[in-house]
Parts: sequence; C-alpha cells; structure tokens
Amino acid sequence: MKSVRIVQSGDFHLDSPLALHHESFRRQRREELLQSFSRIVDFSIRTDAKLLLLTGDLFDSARVTSKTLEFLAKEMKRFPGRIFISPGNHDPISPESPYNIYTFPENTHIFREYEEVHLKELDCLVCGQGFTGAYQHENMLQGRKPEHPAAIRILVLHGEVTSGTSEYNPVSEESIEESGFSYIALGHRHEYSGIRQAGGTSYAYAGIPEGRGFDELGDKGVIHGEVFEQGTGLSFHKTSIRNYCAVDVSITGHFTTEEITERILKALPDKNTLYKIELTGTVPSYLHLDLLSIETLLRRHLVYFTLTDKTTVHETIEQISENTLKGLFLKTIMERREVSSADLNLLEEASNMGLRILSQEDF
Repeated sequence: MKSVRIVQSGDFHLDSPLALHHESFRRQRREELLQSFSRIVDFSIRTDAKLLLLTGDLFDSARVTSKTLEFLAKEMKRFPGRIFISPGNHDPISPESPYNIYTFPENTHIFREYEEVHLKELDCLVCGQGFTGAYQHENMLQGRKPEHPAAIRILVLHGEVTSGTSEYNPVSEESIEESGFSYIALGHRHEYSGIRQAGGTSYAYAGIPEGRGFDELGDKGVIHGEVFEQGTGLSFHKTSIRNYCAVDVSITGHFTTEEITERILKALPDKNTLYKIELTGTVPSYLHLDLLSIETLLRRHLVYFTLTDKTTVHETIEQISENTLKGLFLKTIMERREVSSADLNLLEEASNMGLRILSQEDF
C-alpha cells in the first residue's frame, strides 16, 4: 500500500510581541520559539519525513526581522524533502508579506491561489491555498476536489472547521467529506485536535509547536506519520521545551513569607515550566501577604511566573466584637449577603479587602 511520511506543524507566530512577558524574558522566549523550528526540522529528518507541511501563521504579522527570515531559510535548506506553506490570517499573501519580499529556498513552496503540485516520485498530490487578507468569510474548500488522479491527495489549509460562520475560512465537515482528499492538514487552532474522519477524508490540527502564553496550556507539538490513499497512521509528538501551566496553591495554615514560598515551590513539579500561580485557601485577616517578597524568593528558582492572591479571609462575627469597626463592617457584609441580589463574588472581594485593611492595626 502506497504511503507518504509527513510532519505537520503551523501557527508558530514567529516574532510575536509577547507583551505579557517581562522584557528580559521576552527576548529569551522569542529565541526559544525560533529554535522550535530547528527542532522540528531535526525531527523531520530523523523520522525520514518526505513532506513538511506548514499550515499558516508561520509569522505573527508582516513585520518579520531579517534574523528570523535568514534563520528559517538556513533551516529549511537542511530538510532533504519538500516543504509546503499555506499562509494564514496572521501572515496572508500581500504586497508587504515576507512571502513576497523574501526568496525562500527551492525546496519550499508557498501556496497563493489554489494550486496542485504533483510529486511524481511519491505518487502524491499536495494542494493548498493561502489567505490573501486577515479575513476569509467564505469556505475555501467548498466545491473543491483534486483534479490530478494521484494515489495520495493532501491538502494544506488554514481555517476553522465549523458548522456555522467564521471570519477565518469556515470549513464545513460536509465539504471535507465531499472533497476527495486523502488527508487535510489544517492550521488556525492552537490545540492538537486528534486525527478526525469525515467520509473517506482524514483531517487534523497539529496545534502550535510551542506555547506563547497562559491561554495556551499543556504539551504542544506536531503531527507525524504516514498518509495513505485512504486512512492515516498519524500521531502527536511533543516538541515544546517549556509548557505554560496554571496552578492553584492553597496556603491555609501557612503564615510567613518563607513558609508560603516553600509551599508554592513544593506544589510545582517542574521548575522549567512557566507558571500562572494563584494562591488559594483561607487566611486570618491579620495576615499580610507580601507578594513582592514572595516573588523575589520565587525568582531564584523559577524561569517565569505570575502570582495572584485569591485567598479568602476567614473571620466570623463571633470572633470579633460587634462594637469594633471590624465587627460592624463584617456584620454589614453578612447582612448584605442575606438580603442583597448583588454579585456574591463582589461581596466576597469587598469582605476580604475590608478585613485586611481593618486588621492593619494589629501590625
């Protein structure tokens, strides 16, 4: 049975501003994102892939540095097979596009209008179409069928598989099923989709090779394996060297800055991971959480993190004299909870903040 071995990736968003990271780490993270392309080329060579399919948003915008372009060209030349790129909504074909102002290596093909490339030696047809603007409201796959009778028919496309509308090429499952392609390599979504099936056509999102923020949690990677005339032998391979991870850490029963820092570090399994840390649990109102000092201690151990206080102040009216300002405040909050239709989360935040402010007299 004929097959073609592929590696699929996309949505690198190279030269992203990474505005949510602090400046010193921002530069480091851009380097790591760039280096992810080199690791994927290494993996493609090691697994004897014949095709490297890049499904759009290789760049975050038309503003791409010369360093990035030269690095990519050098790495692309190392790959002995063919590379196909289908530009997406972040890097569409336009007069100022890097795809127009830079000459890519000979083994790299960039799809513009719909095109079919026949690879006779592989009995494989690779088709694709690129975005020409930031938006694409019509289904680029609608009514599209490969014209060449190659045994294996692959489509490289950026878009959103949906039953409704989308500004980013709304591809319906019906159009996938009717297309007649063996496999459709899709880009746009940043999570691995699993290998899916619509009729005789397989399709999948590889997701991104490396996360860029706390909205892109967990393992990131590529799709690799074989594509047959009908069916695939494809799987996910992790490529991310750093993962973004959100962690809740309860500090109930901990009081000092050092104690709380130690509790946080014990809750984090991998110091190379990038963490969004939320402190939870209940604390007494007199406890002043010195987040700045905690962050200073954590920086000795962690590459990058954010720290947020989501703890709840635990104090009841029975523990406080009603004749004190703190007691009157807490009584008012409790009465509001019973009779008011106000947002309970807002009342909780007000209670926490008020009790902490009123407890400053204990210092």
